[in-house]
Amino acid sequence: MNPFVNTAGLLVAAIALLTSCSGRNLNSDLSESTEVLVRQWTMQTRAGGDAGDRGFEYSNPALWDGTLLFGNQGIGLVSLYPSHQLKRWALPIPGGVTSEVTVDRGQAYFVGADGFLYSVSAESGRVNWRYDLHNPYASQPTVEGGRIFVTTSDDTLFALDAGTGKWLWHFRRRSGAPATIRGAAKPLVAGNEVITGLSDGFLVAVDLNDGQLKWERKLNSNPKFMDVDADPVLEDGILYVPAYDGSLYALKRQGGDIVWKFEAGGAKRVKVDGPRIFLPANDGTIYSVQKNSGKVLWKFSLDGGAPTQLVVTDRWVIVGSSFQYIYVLDKETGRGVYRYNAGWGTGFAGAPLYDSKTQRLYFLSGAGNLYSFKVLGPRRARPRGSVSAYGVNE
Repeated sequence: MNPFVNTAGLLVAAIALLTSCSGRNLNSDLSESTEVLVRQWTMQTRAGGDAGDRGFEYSNPALWDGTLLFGNQGIGLVSLYPSHQLKRWALPIPGGVTSEVTVDRGQAYFVGADGFLYSVSAESGRVNWRYDLHNPYASQPTVEGGRIFVTTSDDTLFALDAGTGKWLWHFRRRSGAPATIRGAAKPLVAGNEVITGLSDGFLVAVDLNDGQLKWERKLNSNPKFMDVDADPVLEDGILYVPAYDGSLYALKRQGGDIVWKFEAGGAKRVKVDGPRIFLPANDGTIYSVQKNSGKVLWKFSLDGGAPTQLVVTDRWVIVGSSFQYIYVLDKETGRGVYRYNAGWGTGFAGAPLYDSKTQRLYFLSGAGNLYSFKVLGPRRARPRGSVSAYGVNE
C-alpha cells in the first residue's frame, strides 16, 4: 500500500474515531472521588506555540530507573523525574514521536514522524541507531532475544538486530485496503513464530528466523475498516485478538484455528485476568467476558469516544476515552466508581501506565497533558452505569 495514500485514510479514520460518539453524559452520577483516584499533578508537555497545532498524541508514558519517558509530537522523546516534574533530558525528533515507546535493558525504542525507528539510551537520550521504515505509522516495538520487531501501517513486519539496528528480514503484504485506522498491531513472539495483525483483516504468523509465512487466519472482512490492529495476547496456548470492525477471537496458538468469537471488535489489546477477559471495544463499550467461552459477564458504556488500552489492578479497571474522560470501574461488577473530566475533545489515545509498586497512574492526553494520579482502595458507594448479563446493576 502506498504510504502517502494510506495517510489520507488514516487521518479520515482517526477523525472518525475521535468524533464518532458525541458526548452523551451517560455517567453524570460519577464524580472525581478522592476515595478512588487522587490527581497529583498535570503537566503540559508541548511548548506554548505547539499546543493545539500538532494533532492528537498517541504515545505512552514508560518507566525506567525512577524516570518517566514519553514521546509527543511537539518535542520528541522526553525523560522526566516524576516526583518533581523536572525534565531530565529531551531528544528532538522531526515531527515528534508517533508510536508508543518500549523500554528494554536501558534502551528506548519508538518510531518518529520522520519514518525512522529509533534506539535511544534511556540514561542519556543519545541515539544509538535509527532505521528508515519509510512510514511514520507503526506499532509499539517488540524486543525479544536480541531482536526488535515492528509492524507498519502498510502491512510490513520488520525484524532488526536490537543492538545495531541491522536489517535481518521483513515480511510484506500488499493488501490494498481502501482505508485503514491509525496504528498497527504490536508483534507477538511465540516460540519460533512472530504473530501480528494486518490492515487487510488477517492475523499472520511468520518464521522467527527468516520471516517466511507459516500460517494466516482471516478475522475481518468488513468493507469499511478491515484492520486487525490490536496486539495479540497469548494465554495458556490461546491467542486473544479483536478485529476493529469485527469480533474478539480466541484462536489456537498453533495454526490459528478459531475456538470461539465474541461479537464486539476493537483496536486495543485485551487484558486477561484469571478466568476473565476485559475488552475495550471500538463502540465505546468495556466488556468483561469469560475466558473459556466469550460469555458476557458485564459491560459498561463510555459517554463518548473510543477507549484507550486498559489498566487492570486487583480491584479496578481503568480506561480513558478519546472524547473527554478517565473512568474507573469495579472489576467484579463493572460498576462505574469514578470519572475525571480532562476537557471536551482533549481525551486520550495512547496507553496509560500503572506502576504497581507506587500505585501511580500516568496518562498522556491527546492535547499533550501528562497526568499523574494516586490509585486508592475500593469505594463502597452505590455507583451506576453498567449493565450485566442479567440487567442493570443498581
